[in-house]
Amino acid sequence: MRFIGTPEAFAEASSQILAAPWVAIDTEADSLHHYAEKLCLIQVSTPEEDYVIDPLTPIRFEDFFDKLSSMDLILHAADGDIRLIKKTIPFSPKRVFDTMIAAQLLGYEKIGLQNLAERHCGITLSKAEQKADWSERPLAEKLIRYAANDTHYLRVISDAMKQELAALGRLEWHRQQCARLLDTLEALRPAEDNSATAWQIKGAKVLKGKALTVLKELWLWRDALARQKDRPSFKVLNSEYLLELARWTDEHPDKDIGEWKEAPRNVKGEHRQTLNALLKRAQSQPQAVLELPPRKYFKKRWTEKESTLLTELKTVRDKHAAELKLNPSLIATNAILETLAVEKPRELSALAATGLLPWQIETAGEDLLKKLAS
Repeated sequence: MRFIGTPEAFAEASSQILAAPWVAIDTEADSLHHYAEKLCLIQVSTPEEDYVIDPLTPIRFEDFFDKLSSMDLILHAADGDIRLIKKTIPFSPKRVFDTMIAAQLLGYEKIGLQNLAERHCGITLSKAEQKADWSERPLAEKLIRYAANDTHYLRVISDAMKQELAALGRLEWHRQQCARLLDTLEALRPAEDNSATAWQIKGAKVLKGKALTVLKELWLWRDALARQKDRPSFKVLNSEYLLELARWTDEHPDKDIGEWKEAPRNVKGEHRQTLNALLKRAQSQPQAVLELPPRKYFKKRWTEKESTLLTELKTVRDKHAAELKLNPSLIATNAILETLAVEKPRELSALAATGLLPWQIETAGEDLLKKLAS
């Protein structure tokens, strides 16, 4: 295992990695410990070596990831890792073997990396460091070894799962699922600036009047404090408490926040004076208004006949899933079944336009069309 923390060491390691026949990848971030998530480690395994690379050092990765994109890559739950890398470095992998997707297509009950390592390698991977602050430097040796283990066993795991998929005739299913994932990630657009509406957290719609204004002021205070202290917002005050505090203040105007029985310790303690002043100031602030985004889709009102058809399509889907011992959503998501119920395609060739993959059409397409025709 090699820790790579300098441009010189990376230059040597990258040439060895890019010459390998396959590469296993994982990443670590610091979202549990800091205001803004950042890429903190890149773990890479090849047939010859395990590398733990430090992206917080002045290493240039663009050329490396451009070349890595055309290689055979192995990841577990690739979606999160690729998204994290793409936030920092251009990365468009062409071929990925995702061991989590493989576990889903094999009908495994437990699909975590630790479960797969135990199942296929007889190894119990430690979970002790899952919540570590990966941005800390220098990193403890035990953290580096923990990180390296996340890719060390992926090749053995993937080889075993390829054999199982092939035995069940599902290797092509896996290829199609992974290809769809990569297509989805490639189509990602830069995140839109939502700073003006970020305070409109889940649950805000039920608040009325000044309670909504209080919520906005509380969110702005929390965000500023989290940014100042470089901590995740939820570690300053959980969003559920923001909603409850807004409700309580609306029902108990001019009351000391310390009288709120359910208030967390930091609200009654270190933040009490600040919050009391904020809540008083909020009463004179302009009324906050929810700025709902334009609706891309209008919620369909289902007729009784359409609802019955949708239920019957789910029955067909669930029957195939039970026979294959798979989660029903792998055969067809509810959203796709709703599309089928509305558009009522009549030919197998039309099913692909609804979002079904070739293997899903081959598996359940005929029966879904029969139900639509009936």
